[in-house]
Amino acid sequence: MITVLTYKKLLLSIYILLCLIIICKISSANKLRKRDLTSCLVDVQGKKVYPNDPEYNSDLIDENTRVMFTPSVIIYANIVADVQFSVYCASTLNMSISVRSGGHSYEKYGTIGAIVVDITNLNQITINSTAKTAVVGAGSRLGSIFYALSQAGFLAPFGTCPSVGIGGHALGGGYGLFGRKYGPASDNILSMDLVDPTGRLITVTADKYTDLFFALRGAGANNYGIVTSFTFQIYPTPPKVTSISLKYNLTKIQTLFDTTQQLGPTLPDDVSFSIVIDIGSVEFQGVYLGSQSSATQVMSQFVSLSQPTSNQFTEESLFDSVVRWGFQQSNGTIYPYHSPSNFKAKSFYVKPPGLSAQGVQSLVTFMTGLPTTCPTYAVFDLYAGGAATRIAANATAFVHRDVFHSIELFTTLTGDNTTNAQCITQLNSFGETFQSNYTDYSCYQNYIDRDLTDWQNRYYGSNLPALIAAKKIYDPNNVFGYVQGIPLA
Repeated sequence: MITVLTYKKLLLSIYILLCLIIICKISSANKLRKRDLTSCLVDVQGKKVYPNDPEYNSDLIDENTRVMFTPSVIIYANIVADVQFSVYCASTLNMSISVRSGGHSYEKYGTIGAIVVDITNLNQITINSTAKTAVVGAGSRLGSIFYALSQAGFLAPFGTCPSVGIGGHALGGGYGLFGRKYGPASDNILSMDLVDPTGRLITVTADKYTDLFFALRGAGANNYGIVTSFTFQIYPTPPKVTSISLKYNLTKIQTLFDTTQQLGPTLPDDVSFSIVIDIGSVEFQGVYLGSQSSATQVMSQFVSLSQPTSNQFTEESLFDSVVRWGFQQSNGTIYPYHSPSNFKAKSFYVKPPGLSAQGVQSLVTFMTGLPTTCPTYAVFDLYAGGAATRIAANATAFVHRDVFHSIELFTTLTGDNTTNAQCITQLNSFGETFQSNYTDYSCYQNYIDRDLTDWQNRYYGSNLPALIAAKKIYDPNNVFGYVQGIPLA
């Protein structure tokens, strides 16, 4: 006769046996999956790094150390065919895939996929001086591109950070140096070579795949395929440019903003600038596409009204201005490198006529009240009166056109995990209040933020339905899907 105790032991033994069988099956499935992935990727020429490889952990480190994902493989594509094989394997094995161009994703989405395709080796740059175009590999870094273009006598309106990859930068808009003259990088894309979700390589232009061309220019980062190269419109470099630095006491910040609202939209397109607010300091950082004598004349009223404590007009080559505002040495601009840090950022757009006095004070009060473990700075990029504002909101996926300022609020997290979490909570809370009271509803997709509510509409606005429609056509199985990717519905 079986006692109750014996019966319970028997049930427990059966339960343990079942658990062991399940664990063995899961382990076997995982081994089979890895073997399938490894064999699927056998034709990839580039280096493949798996979790057991000694360099795996170091290869995951790029610009942002706050977030860390653990992909099944990192593939360093040497040729476009490597990208095609990788995408084919992701689709066939039903594995997620992401692409890393420069490693500057503010939420590290370049490594969120089970398969990570690093395209930094796809960095060839070919310049056609007659057509004023440049074919740029999507893994090229901004500093390297600026240098190559300047050597040939050309420029393009890219951002200031030398180590940013052109792939994510241009596909998300890409506002930066010379933006008031030539608009964001996405407005200057003439065509793109793209590996689609089946692994096929296609060339996307305004006349071919028109709806995809629309979607990629502003919403293209890891949403519809992997862009392997761009053809950009480029522009002759003036003989000299003038870098402008105007510094202000924090007590004069409202005077600076009043002057910017009054004169900013009327400044010639040759002037592009940012206002940078750091702890205890404020600086106007700009470039004028012309001589020092002309720059001082153009800016004379602005300087007079805004009352800087110091002003500096430096005539130099265009590339020297890129080096200056990239805050690197020349060699570090030509051959960019990462400076990993733990950070979190928010973004805002301000409609004309600009941020109110109450909004400015709210921002300054927040920044100066933060603990020393989360130093924060704000960057205001002037759009007003420039090329970006003269393009219709529905001309490309980059919807942010009727804009006075773009604001980036950037916090470096230097404390322990608990302190850093508190800093992020403070930043998120301020962002919600600040946006609801003082700024527009929209945000900049290149400063992507996983804590942002209703991000689809904030990033893409009225263009969202067209982007979803393109997603259904070109990636119906959501091969390029991630937590903040364009949805299928």
